[in-house]
Formats: sequence, C-alpha cells, structure tokens
Amino acid sequence: MEYEAAALDIARRETASRLRPAVRLLAARLHPVPLRVRHAEAAKARDVWVRDLDDGMAELIATLPAHLAHGIRDRLDRIARAEIDARTAPEPLADASTGADADALVAEPRVTDCRRIGEVRADVFADLLLTGHATPEVSNASIPEGEAIVAHVQLTVPVMTVLGEDTTPAEIAGRTPIDTATALRLAATAPGWDRVLTHPIHGNVLAVDRYRPTDHLKRVLRVRDEHCRFPGCRMPVRRCDIDHTTAREHDGPTEVTNLAHLCRRHHTLKHHSAWRVRQTPDGVLHWPSPTGREHPDHPARTLVFTTDPDPEPPPPF
Repeated sequence: MEYEAAALDIARRETASRLRPAVRLLAARLHPVPLRVRHAEAAKARDVWVRDLDDGMAELIATLPAHLAHGIRDRLDRIARAEIDARTAPEPLADASTGADADALVAEPRVTDCRRIGEVRADVFADLLLTGHATPEVSNASIPEGEAIVAHVQLTVPVMTVLGEDTTPAEIAGRTPIDTATALRLAATAPGWDRVLTHPIHGNVLAVDRYRPTDHLKRVLRVRDEHCRFPGCRMPVRRCDIDHTTAREHDGPTEVTNLAHLCRRHHTLKHHSAWRVRQTPDGVLHWPSPTGREHPDHPARTLVFTTDPDPEPPPPF
C-alpha cells in the first residue's frame, strides 16, 4: 500500500515524536475523501464538556476546528506571558536630576508572581470565559451589568462543615467534591442560600427554603406593604428592611405570609423590646403592645377599581 510504504520510510528517518504528526499528514493527503468534506462532517461534533477529576478539580474540554483551538491556546499564552512580565518588571529608576542618593537609583524589583506559566494560562482562560476579559476588573468597567452573562454554580455545603464541627466536603451539584475554603468563599457572595432539610437516617429531602427572598417575592412585598408595617409608620419600603415575622432561627419560612417591611427603628423595636408581632395569612400584622393591647396593621391598598361613570352602550348583538 502507498500509505504503508511511505509511513515506513518516514519511520526509518524520524524519531517517534516526529513520526506521529508526519504520518497523520500523510494519511490526510492520501485519504480518498477530500479534507474539506471530512472537516465539514467532523465539525458537526464540536462541543464542550467537563470531566471531573480528584481533589476538587475538573477538566474543561472543547472540541473545535484545529485553527481555532491553536489560536485560543496562542492567545492565552500571550496574555499569560504579558501578565507575568508586567508583575515581575522592575520599578522605574529614580530621576538623577532630583539629587537622590545613589542607592535610591537602583531599580526595585516588583513582587514576583509565583504562579507557573500554566497556572497563569488557566487563570486567564477562566477569567476570559467567566467575565469576557482577561481580568475581572476590565470586564466590570466595560460590560453593562444588565447585559452580562453570569455563570452559575450550585453548591451543597453541610451546615456542620460551615460551623467547623465536621469535615464532610462541599460538592458541586452532586458531581464532585470541592474544598471547604472555596465553597465558603463562593457562598459568601451568593445572592441567596437554600436551606435543605434532610432525614437524619435515610437522607431524603424533607423541605427546601431560603433566608433571602427572591426578586419576585421582593416585588410582591413592595406592592403589598408600600411602607413600614408598624402601626402608624409611613416610612417608604425603599428605606425599610424585609423582616421575618417569625424569626429565621425559629424556623420561620421565607414566604410572603411571614415577611414584611419594617423601618430600621421598628425592626430594632421588634427584636429588643417587649413589642411582639404575628402575621395572619391575609397579610395583617398584629402587634401586641407591652401593655397587652393589640394593634393590627393591614396591608396598604394598592389598586382601586372604579366603574366608568359613562360607559359606552353595548354593541347590538
């Protein structure tokens, strides 16, 4: 066969490391189907996937046309080397005309970046994909918040691990464990936490709720309350806190029937005085005073529907 003869001839002359790319090119040249046809078919299989590794790591793998893959790698390498050069370059020399001492004219090296080129390359890759730029700072200054596509990762962190009483690792959506320090750092900036109650024996999920209300729930509360829900207070909701009527530590749910707007003064009053409050399903807050008298506060009326005083006559059918 033509391919076998040519490949053996190359193998006699080249080392093993050079043989592989050479015979690959030879096979492509001698293939009966044109490369453009094979490439068009192979490009339909392009994709990106994740392969979980040990120790809280994972591989992000992309199958792309070769010129794009090599171009991406080259750009990552150039940015990474520029980043290292910028961090390891010496400080500018002092101006001799200022009369500075000779010792002051010696360039002071900047703090050396201890990351290897591969580490910097991987960090640049992550920043580019997650923020659109080589550094988060540049991205934040150039992409309007409303147009940014934000990455989401679902974490599960055992509460006893958070409290430092257990070493059970956190995990990413039931896929792979991650170290506690990383999990807590991500959780600290999360827009909300879901509390998952599980059975102590068989581990089945019994209930799920969260401390912070969702954006939808906040909108509902703003429309319902309009102002602080302490009797007689008119502080607008934009200057109020959203308070759990039954405290979260007492298993109060994050639901519309257990939330209400309170200004900071009356929020503090609720927690640090003899005033108490309970909420009924219709949104009425009942405030028993220290003297025992109860003061109900009803939700503000937000929409008033009136009848058209001069309605048009109905159509003749």
